[in-house]
Amino acid sequence: MVDLGQKKREGRSARVWSAPPEGFIKVNCDASLSVNGWSGLGAVARDSDGAVLFAATRRTRGECPPELAEGRAVLVVVKLARKYGLRKVIIEGDCQGLMSRLSKASTYFSDLDSILDDVFYFSSSFDYVSWSHVRRDGNYVAHHLARLMSFGFEQVWENHCPVEVSSYVLMDKLSID
Repeated sequence: MVDLGQKKREGRSARVWSAPPEGFIKVNCDASLSVNGWSGLGAVARDSDGAVLFAATRRTRGECPPELAEGRAVLVVVKLARKYGLRKVIIEGDCQGLMSRLSKASTYFSDLDSILDDVFYFSSSFDYVSWSHVRRDGNYVAHHLARLMSFGFEQVWENHCPVEVSSYVLMDKLSID
């Protein structure tokens, strides 16, 4: 069994971002809802040294419940991770209910479940995948990426992140044990 090095105490979710073990990539994701009917999705993939492999934002039209927006963010992450050929992936988000359902691979019959079915389909190509809940403080980079609401519908940065979140990436990197 692989020790994923998750910083959790007494079963509580991590409060800070922690680097994945060597050989793994951690992808954090989040969604942001605005009052004008737009949703923002944000994601950042980092290695065990805290280096950014990719960062992404996507803007979608239409009001939806927060958990559905978070599910869409996870789907974007899984598709990007697959596109970039990632094999050992830890997907982390701050929506505890969603991360719990993904960990249990449980789907029912709702709008969210059609998204989760796609998530499970696309993630089946990974050698290893785990789903992890982190508190908002540990998901700061993805949270702020989701709030960027880029001018285009999707923007992806390879091997770096936008300047708006670079200080948060640096703080996370400096906190690696």
